[in-house]
Amino acid sequence: MWYITKYRPVSLVTLKVATATSTGGKSLLVPTPFAVKMALLDRAIWDVGIGQVEWVWPSIRAAAVALRGPEHIAVTNTFTKILKPNRNAGIDPDTGLMSAMIRSIGFREYVQWQGDVEIAISTPQPIEQWPRWMTEINYLGKRGGFIQAMDEPTGVEKLPEGFSLLTGAENEGFVMGGTLQILDDCGPELTFEQVDIYSSKGMKIGKDRILRPVVLPYRQTRASRGYTLYERMG
Repeated sequence: MWYITKYRPVSLVTLKVATATSTGGKSLLVPTPFAVKMALLDRAIWDVGIGQVEWVWPSIRAAAVALRGPEHIAVTNTFTKILKPNRNAGIDPDTGLMSAMIRSIGFREYVQWQGDVEIAISTPQPIEQWPRWMTEINYLGKRGGFIQAMDEPTGVEKLPEGFSLLTGAENEGFVMGGTLQILDDCGPELTFEQVDIYSSKGMKIGKDRILRPVVLPYRQTRASRGYTLYERMG
């Protein structure tokens, strides 16, 4: 069973590939399976509590995720001032204090979805609260990527045409002329302790947090120094 929910963007979205650095990295055009599953886990924790959510984590981890994006996606390129840890901390000659952070310049891309986004999720084990959690998702990624569910999830047995499967071997088929994206997903053995932000146990790229090459049905139609415009194919 697939549950499909339509979301409307409330703000600009930025979500870099998992291997990008803090000072640079292009933003992905759509949310990754990992981002969707973390948003679902967040809503599950708010609903049943962190002490009771471990039983549902295997179903979230193994869920299949598909997406039908908006008609157009605009990406704005910009440089911004940021603070980063000072790896060579010393005494600031102006203040006489030890500086833990330093000012720097970082490259950022902010994505604007020009239209609604439909996200479809399927899990091998049905969960009663699944539709409610999908409706309660209000952000994806980070840095203010807020969204709003427009209706209750629709349940269908077969994934409708126009959706791009972001997980599993089925994503080997792709649209010619599309845009390649590297999307991260949960590894098959990723534990709840590893995704718990209060735990010191980390994740390894390629094992716990795997990267999937996916060709999205978008083609570049316009570009300049400050922005790039993509149009959905079909």
